[in-house]
Amino acid sequence: MEGPHHRKSPPSGTTRRTALGLIVGAPLLTACSGIQQSLSQFSSGSPEGGPAGPQQQPQAVGTGQVKIGLILPLSASGNAGLAAQSMRNAAEMALAEFQNPNIQLLIKDDGGSPQGASQGAQQALSEGAEIILGPLFAGSVPAVAQLTRPRGTSVIAFSTDSSVAGRGVYLLSFLPESDINRIVDYSAGIGKRSFAAMVPDNAYGNVVEAAFKQAVGRKNGRVVAFEKYGADRATPARTVAQSLGQADALLLADDGESVVATADALTAAGANLHNIQLLGTGLWDNPRVFASPVLQGGLYAAPDPAGFRSFAGRYRTKYGGEPVRTATLAYDAVALMAALARTQGAQRFAPETLTNPSGFAGIDGLFRFRSDGTNERGLAVMKVASGGSTPVAGSPKSFGA
Repeated sequence: MEGPHHRKSPPSGTTRRTALGLIVGAPLLTACSGIQQSLSQFSSGSPEGGPAGPQQQPQAVGTGQVKIGLILPLSASGNAGLAAQSMRNAAEMALAEFQNPNIQLLIKDDGGSPQGASQGAQQALSEGAEIILGPLFAGSVPAVAQLTRPRGTSVIAFSTDSSVAGRGVYLLSFLPESDINRIVDYSAGIGKRSFAAMVPDNAYGNVVEAAFKQAVGRKNGRVVAFEKYGADRATPARTVAQSLGQADALLLADDGESVVATADALTAAGANLHNIQLLGTGLWDNPRVFASPVLQGGLYAAPDPAGFRSFAGRYRTKYGGEPVRTATLAYDAVALMAALARTQGAQRFAPETLTNPSGFAGIDGLFRFRSDGTNERGLAVMKVASGGSTPVAGSPKSFGA
């Protein structure tokens, strides 16, 4: 599991976003309302090894009548615990910025384990929680769902593993499928028809492969080469390099360091990457990618970074440190709960409310939950440039059908 990606805070005086929008053909709701870090880091079943800290005591934040469970691995080891603390801060920040919310957060520490998540969910439900936010790890989501499904209680988890989504379990996370759909759609829109790809031979690569082949087929394109790699990149790189003459776009879907290594392997195999449009996912939001000469001009899909920059500035003012990239998920989840509690009455957390096709507007742009529990995001398209990235296509203002 890689460390959270931190961003520089914006200059002081950044305008605060003042709405987390519930888009149902009505005005934005009055509530306070980047780019992915390693999307695969919280899809595994458990945190990295190492001793966990002492179990943190349950905490209730807020005085509203609508109770919301929040389950995070607060005492987990390594980056998981650090991410959880940052997400808890962001959740409390959302509560503070939403004007007079009628909710109370019941915060539970699951320690990064399925058993801990089950215990936390049981406590929250017994205390009257109407919906559960979290857990973070994929392996803990089914343990919570076993308790919530018989009750008809919904879960909004933060895992990036879409296999744990399902009836009553929704994922508010950065899913690779959204990245792939956006970048393939954009590429087709600028005339790209023949695609090649190199992806890691792991769970993330499997998800990317399925989404990529479906997206290319949907646009009546063709995949001329598709290779997976493990420790050996040279052999698949040679295969892809030999096929690039038939392709006009090449997808490299991996985190920053690995993408650079893959590009170098392709170059060593004789590929001229300056003659093809390089494509990536939000994992490309990484200084190593921006510094790579061969990746300059590459395009990748990611949330518009303006929202996170504003959020990070407010977070640093409040807590004196930088938020992890996933902190916005906790913020948006709590702000959405507050907005729904204010406006949707007894149906506030019903599946029909949560899966409204018009979706919601959060810090990272538009998002909506699908009935299968996965989500769709309205993403920008960014272009790699030395020292950073620049948007070439903004986030959509609304979802299509």
